[in-house]
Amino acid sequence: MRYSLQLVSAWLLVLGAVPSADAQRRRDEDPEEKQEKVIDSTPGHGLLNLGVNNTGLSIGNSARWNGIRINFRDRGIQQVNGVNLSIWKAANNANRQARMHGLNVGIVGPEGGYLRGVNIGLGAVAEYEISGLNLGILGLVSQGDAFGINVGGLGLVTEGDMTGLNIGGLGAVAEGDMLGVNVGGLGLVSQGDVHGLNLGGLATVAEGDVLGLNVGGLAVVAQGNVRYLTLSGLAVVGQRAIEGITISGLAMVAEGNITGVNLTGLAMVGGEDLTGLSVAGLALVADRRVAGVGITIGRIYADEVRGGTVAAWLKTWDQRGVSISPYTQIKGAQRGLAIGIFNTADELHGLQIGVLNRAKNNKGILQWLPVFNFHK
Repeated sequence: MRYSLQLVSAWLLVLGAVPSADAQRRRDEDPEEKQEKVIDSTPGHGLLNLGVNNTGLSIGNSARWNGIRINFRDRGIQQVNGVNLSIWKAANNANRQARMHGLNVGIVGPEGGYLRGVNIGLGAVAEYEISGLNLGILGLVSQGDAFGINVGGLGLVTEGDMTGLNIGGLGAVAEGDMLGVNVGGLGLVSQGDVHGLNLGGLATVAEGDVLGLNVGGLAVVAQGNVRYLTLSGLAVVGQRAIEGITISGLAMVAEGNITGVNLTGLAMVGGEDLTGLSVAGLALVADRRVAGVGITIGRIYADEVRGGTVAAWLKTWDQRGVSISPYTQIKGAQRGLAIGIFNTADELHGLQIGVLNRAKNNKGILQWLPVFNFHK
């Protein structure tokens, strides 16, 4: 009988703790209930402090401490210098101004405004800055900057700059710049510039410049410039210039100049000039000029050609230098040497050598000549 009464009492307590549908609706409609709850950021009670002048050993949620501090869940920390050990994640939005300097270790992870020193946990979260040796076994997040050695097992994310050795197991993402050694297992993404040794397993992408040794398993893409040494499995794309030594598996595209030693499997396209050594499998295309040495088994197309070119088909409006192509088509002036099977120039001021040669500015039968044709 006593057991039955206890069971009934327990059920009544449970039912009493669950609000009715009408009560819940009234609570939802209460304007006071809709107001944002005030975050309790005050330090906890029940502290055990062994030391003087906030220095020594503290067990509990002390707001200021120098030395060793051990706590279950941080809330309202002002400043801790030394060793801070926490078990659980900080209370929501209650530790945003905390300054934690030294060794900060959390099973879930340290959280604060400024984390400086050695910061280790499943995840580490900083509101303004994280600096030093920073390891998040799952992830590392800073709503400001990150400086030093920054490693996120799955991801590394900052809303500011990322500077130093930056490694994200799956990816590294910054709303600011990435500076130093930057590695993303799948990708590197920056809304600013990426400078240094930059390795993205699939892609390296920046809204600014990508500068340094730049590697993308599939692609390197910049809305600014791509410079120095760049390697990509499929494509390198720069909305401004591509400069330096650049190698891509399929394509290389820039809205500005492509300058230096540039090799690609299929096509190279420059919004302005291709300058230096330019080698592409099927096509070299420039809106303005190909200058230096251009080589392809396909077609070279540009308003102007300066230097030496080798292609199956050369089409240009102004040629100066030496061109070797089975079909050389110069729609304007040729000032140099063209060697091929069929060479044609609207205005020849040089020498053509081939099976059939045409110079439109010659007179009569001299316009069409076998073996060679010339005009001063």
